[in-house]
Amino acid sequence: MTGKDIEQRHEEQLKGGSDTGGIKGYLLHRAKPYLPPWLGAGTVGVTGAAANLVWEGDTGMGVLLTLGSVALTGSTWWAARSTGKERRLHSAITVAAGSSWFTSAALFGPSWDMWFVGGIVGALSWNVRQIMRRDPDGAKAGSSDGGLMEKIGLAKAKMGQAKVEPNRVTVPIALEPGTQTNDDMAKALANVASALDVPATAIRYLPDPDSARRGELVIVPMDMLADTVRWEAVGPSLPGGSITDPLVIGVYDDGSPLMMWLPGDPEVGRNATNVLIAGMTGAGKGDGALNLMTEILSRKDVVLWLNDPKGFQDFRHLLPGIDWATDATGTETMAEAVLPTVQARTAWLGRHGYRQWCLEASVTQTDTAHTCRTDGTACGCPGMPYLVVWFEEAGVGLSVLGDDAFNNIANLARSGGVAFIVSLQRASHDQLSTTTRDALGTRICFGVQNSTAAGFMLPDSVIDAGAAPERWANRRPGYCYLVTPGVDEARYSSPGRTRWFTPSANSLMEAVAAWAARNGAKPDPVTAGAAGKTVGKAYTERARHEEQNPDTDEDEETTVSRLDDEDLDIDPREELPPPLPGEEDVPFGQLEGRDLNADQARVVLEEIVAEYENAGTMVIGTVDVMKHGERLGRKRGWVSGELQRLIQDGRLAITAKPGRYRIVPAMADA
Repeated sequence: MTGKDIEQRHEEQLKGGSDTGGIKGYLLHRAKPYLPPWLGAGTVGVTGAAANLVWEGDTGMGVLLTLGSVALTGSTWWAARSTGKERRLHSAITVAAGSSWFTSAALFGPSWDMWFVGGIVGALSWNVRQIMRRDPDGAKAGSSDGGLMEKIGLAKAKMGQAKVEPNRVTVPIALEPGTQTNDDMAKALANVASALDVPATAIRYLPDPDSARRGELVIVPMDMLADTVRWEAVGPSLPGGSITDPLVIGVYDDGSPLMMWLPGDPEVGRNATNVLIAGMTGAGKGDGALNLMTEILSRKDVVLWLNDPKGFQDFRHLLPGIDWATDATGTETMAEAVLPTVQARTAWLGRHGYRQWCLEASVTQTDTAHTCRTDGTACGCPGMPYLVVWFEEAGVGLSVLGDDAFNNIANLARSGGVAFIVSLQRASHDQLSTTTRDALGTRICFGVQNSTAAGFMLPDSVIDAGAAPERWANRRPGYCYLVTPGVDEARYSSPGRTRWFTPSANSLMEAVAAWAARNGAKPDPVTAGAAGKTVGKAYTERARHEEQNPDTDEDEETTVSRLDDEDLDIDPREELPPPLPGEEDVPFGQLEGRDLNADQARVVLEEIVAEYENAGTMVIGTVDVMKHGERLGRKRGWVSGELQRLIQDGRLAITAKPGRYRIVPAMADA
């Protein structure tokens, strides 16, 4: 009976009559549940006395009755095997005592004193057991879980009052002191999912950081991520907003926005962050990257650099809004430019009194609290927009740069108002150094092949709470886990899903890129100057992916000159000018390498270096120079030695990877 039924019955009893018949009926009704043990004791006494009249002194019947007592006790023990230990033992003792008294009474006469005492004790023991079974306090404590904790092997754990939200149920858990810990609950999550008949990813456990045996069980019964949302249906979350506003890249499984921040905010205690994106082929990592990149490009105070060895296969429609984009040939060049740029930006922020980049740093410095002048007056320096440096498919670049090429960048980027984003398929130690991985505080983990790959991306506490991207692999594109500063840690183990990009999204992506090209931030003098000084024309004359003019006729034929810019004014019909004094003996064409002396070979080597610089390839090695070996006529050993000389002369600089050298721009000092 429910509590309401009991209260109703008590109310009827209070309102009912109080005559003698009513009282007798009530007492009899209340006594009925406790009568069976007494009836059993009386039946044994009567039948034992009757059997004595028939079998007294009968030896053969004594043997049969003894064997029957043993068999009846054994069958009782066997029949009670599915009950509790206490009930099984109690039943067997009661049957053994009753059958023994019956056998003795039938053969030797009933012992009424033993029957009286034993019958009363036996009947009362069953009455007490029946009373204790109806424990109101125990029923209240055990009714909340419906036997769930017992099913999963944590019978003595207690469940508190559940908090019910839309598509989310949170239940406090208190495990048994001294014998159960939060680790036991984390290991039992799969059993919880089985008991509730929900997907394993719908169950999460959030341990209390202040207790080893308390936490919260989170149940999300309905997967709200099953319906794919197209990005073009919603577009950027805050066009024209600031990079300090949240970047919304999808939704959680309970329908709330999947969002993150890149800059820090000391007022709310949020740190700036770098980002690591990983997921196996087909897991939706490309669409996830597009969600984040379109959010970045739709903000007014941020500049984006992108290196993509795939040749911008996914990002081509966004190129007009990207300040500097390089393919596989420019990976080393961009990597070399980032660290000096970060250092220059950090120095600027320090001179203007900023401990970290904030929104005020992006505008003209008119506040005397942030001046670089010694007299304390406003300096009026141009603002410094936030900078995002993105290495897509970084595993390809790291195979050239070395797995520790990003260490210094990742460790220093945040202090210079730079977010360093690394995207690759598997963040294992053979591709990305542990130092770099630890410095990438934000993790966007899409489906992976196994739990080992998940361990490279997600903290142990998140995995223990129920996060398991290997359960999806690439069967649910876009499903991911987000670990990032500024988001409640309870959300880390909640799956989300990024939005889906289809061909119909291309026009909206182009609109975002066009807006960024016209209205987005431009590189500040410090950032542009540091990059230009480091890699020269590779940045200062970087390719500008201008937006297409819709008024231009695509079928209109255009003539493209094959002349270099400095030769555009030459008329091919004119005669060549006469040689200048001293040039009469210079032979036409280029000398063969084998005919060059050492000084002439050095001149040719410097010309080769200058050609690489003019082409925007700012990182070279011996192997690159040897591609022009016929012009030099020298062996590899000589070239290596001459490159070392150019380092001493300041024309080359050592890079993080042995055997690779950065070309110092010819006008860097100027």
